[in-house]
Amino acid sequence: MKKYTARFLFAAIFAAMMMGGCGKSAPPTATPLAPTSIPPTSKPTTPPPTPAATSVPQGKTILVTSAADSGPGSLRQALQDAEQHDMITFDTNVFPPGSPVTIYLTSGLPELTQGNLTIDASDSGVILDGSKMTTPDPIHGLSISSNNNTIRGLQLVSFSDAGIALHSGAQHNIIGGERSTGADPLGQGNLLVGNGNFGIGLWGEGTSFNVIQGNYIGIDLEATATWGHPRDGIHSNGANDNLITGNLIGGNDTGVYLCCVAEGRNRVTDNIIGTDASGTISLGNRQAGVLIDRTGNNMIGPGNIIAHNDGAGIMFWGDTPRNTITQNSIYDNGGQGIGSDFSSNVRLDAPLILDFDLQAGSLAGLACSNCTIEIFSDNSDEGAIYEGQATADSSGVFAFSKGSSFTGPHLTAAVSDPEGNTSQFSLPTSGASLSVMLQKENDLPRARIVRGGFTQLADNRIGDMFPLDRHSPPCPPAEEDWSFTHLSLLGLKWARLSLDRLELDQARDMGDYSQFEINACQDEMVSLLAENDISILYTIVYWDEGLHAESYPDYRNEDEIQRFLDYTRLIVRHFKDHIQYYEILNEALVYVEPIDYINLIRRVAPIIRDEYPQAKIVVGGSSNLLYKECRDYLFAVLRSDIMPLVDGVALHPMYGASPQYDDTRQYYEGYPSLVQEIRDVASDHGFAGEFIAEEMAWRTTLNPNPYEPWEYTPTVAAKYYARGIMMHLGMDLWAGIGGENYDQIPPIVKVVQNLSGSMAGAKPAEIAVEIQSEAANIMSFGFSLPDGEMLLALWTNGAAIEDDPGVSATLTFPGLSAQKVVGIDVLNGFEQEMLIDNQDDNLLINNLLVKDYPILLRLIP
Repeated sequence: MKKYTARFLFAAIFAAMMMGGCGKSAPPTATPLAPTSIPPTSKPTTPPPTPAATSVPQGKTILVTSAADSGPGSLRQALQDAEQHDMITFDTNVFPPGSPVTIYLTSGLPELTQGNLTIDASDSGVILDGSKMTTPDPIHGLSISSNNNTIRGLQLVSFSDAGIALHSGAQHNIIGGERSTGADPLGQGNLLVGNGNFGIGLWGEGTSFNVIQGNYIGIDLEATATWGHPRDGIHSNGANDNLITGNLIGGNDTGVYLCCVAEGRNRVTDNIIGTDASGTISLGNRQAGVLIDRTGNNMIGPGNIIAHNDGAGIMFWGDTPRNTITQNSIYDNGGQGIGSDFSSNVRLDAPLILDFDLQAGSLAGLACSNCTIEIFSDNSDEGAIYEGQATADSSGVFAFSKGSSFTGPHLTAAVSDPEGNTSQFSLPTSGASLSVMLQKENDLPRARIVRGGFTQLADNRIGDMFPLDRHSPPCPPAEEDWSFTHLSLLGLKWARLSLDRLELDQARDMGDYSQFEINACQDEMVSLLAENDISILYTIVYWDEGLHAESYPDYRNEDEIQRFLDYTRLIVRHFKDHIQYYEILNEALVYVEPIDYINLIRRVAPIIRDEYPQAKIVVGGSSNLLYKECRDYLFAVLRSDIMPLVDGVALHPMYGASPQYDDTRQYYEGYPSLVQEIRDVASDHGFAGEFIAEEMAWRTTLNPNPYEPWEYTPTVAAKYYARGIMMHLGMDLWAGIGGENYDQIPPIVKVVQNLSGSMAGAKPAEIAVEIQSEAANIMSFGFSLPDGEMLLALWTNGAAIEDDPGVSATLTFPGLSAQKVVGIDVLNGFEQEMLIDNQDDNLLINNLLVKDYPILLRLIP
């Protein structure tokens, strides 16, 4: 199961920047990639330069002969005595390589300020242990602020900060070396485990041209277990032009962390991150293998193996332009192979693989124009085995032929643009071969769906739900726009906001929270959404502040009702025209009887009207309508006398319902009839407003919920999301999606994005169409579009499967003609002009492949 981690460490990491510091199988061939050249179309980073050869002054060799913390023959004394160009080595009689001896330090060692110093334990066995230090100050094992130093063969454990720290502009230092050179178990490599913050840290712009090579960081000598670090294996904050190569890194919070410098130009190549050299043992880091945070122009690859990390293989946070990821082996990570959070500004679309043949070793698809596409084989949806690369032409079309069979069983691809930005992995292929088609015998060009900018996107009536006070005040840096970023990237045009119960509980426990206080973070987020024309549906939920959160007011007594009325008046008066819709309670049947809920609506509606006459009042919000008690509650409200007082009815219709499960099939198939019954009853009792579907979700093993046990593969879930959105839009309802972390599951994200753009400005409309097909149970809905265009959505409404080739159909539109019809595949993300025939005042489309997810036909007059 993939796991996803929230950004709860963001503020802690930012605050400590300055010196303070799974069940997938192994890949088909889990071996390291051989070092290869950088693709010519990738923007190369500047490699650390090698200083010009000059005559090197001969220093003295200082032999450490004592394991004491200080005194004659100790390492501390050697560092105090050392000058430039000296070498410190260790007496093998005292520090035998096969049986390392520990030097317990009670205070920090002298900082390496002289430069040109070598500490070489590659032929001996030396452990530096900081566990006996008593100072509360963070202490590094070795602190380096000078140039041209070399540290080899040491084991550094239990220091309170970093095992080795490079800072203050330290340059041209070498930490480690060849593990095959020397008698020490790691040769010239160092072992860094169990330190208080980091294995190796690099701080400050100008700390550059250093090489970190051949070290074990967070992993034991046998490379079978971890003793990692609470934070990062390698932590680079502001450092630039450094090379991280040939290291084995695991068991840390993050494997390699690159941050906080615009021109990083750091290279991470030929490392093993999260596993052992065989690629099969899990030695994962707790979050990402590599985290790139607010830094640009770095290169990850070639030749890294990044596997078995609990989070993403490689993750982008914040402003991260022109970071190139190339020719790595990335597999079996808990999150995405290559992922980005919603603060990341890297928005390069992954390639679309539209045709492939595993046996023939051929593949074709669409990407950005003139971009480099790297192709991989994988057991799932990452990139375990690099197969080769291709270059897209100016229209984004690419093709690749390996000349032999692909390893498979799935293929993925990632793309790098000419500026050096790299995308996430594409959706994986399935099966032995495929050519994605919308219409038989149609060889017209296919093109990516072009999504316009969010600010130019017309209303599509697709939205989401999330808590208003996701963050306690004041808003952390760059967090106040999380809500808008989330919505804009998905192309959503409305949002349901409510108070976050969890944060309310925490704040109450601390005694510093009142719902009658609207904080700056809430204000900022609401203003940002309103300024960007996102309709806000605010769910007014009030918990009596004298009660524990698990005890809800049932609104049977006047005191509780009055507090709710006071709270409502405060909210509506404060936000006014920033919020258009106010929903009264959410899933009230859990704690309020229907008669008490109806009475509350009678009391609160006049207050909302008084404070903001243009406001829309929404009721309902009953829990999962799959269950009879929830339907009964809703119909009790619909049959009441409050219906003329309100403007919207909210439904919670779909929590995984589909024809695939016996206990949801009947409900799913009868749902359109249920919606019509809801409409009729509401209308009969004086209602003339809008209907809003909220919280639709289809779960996967990547974001399970025990209360929604019906799970699907990511692709099948995406198909049901597409059906649910189109079904509700076609029945003239708002379509509200939900489900925690769905926005980190690529097939679902792509479907939502593609529908958000394709349905912009669409309004339900009757389109006369005759469908002749052997397919059973075809569902279709018509829409009108701006500029006189029409749109038809259709799909087979049975159980969805992973790969549906479609069933041929002939569509006849009586009395209608069109200059052009464009087919839109919202799952695979492409569109194609259809072969049509205008015949006897009828429009004909032959050989259309109707699939188990919505195919859209845009009719252009």
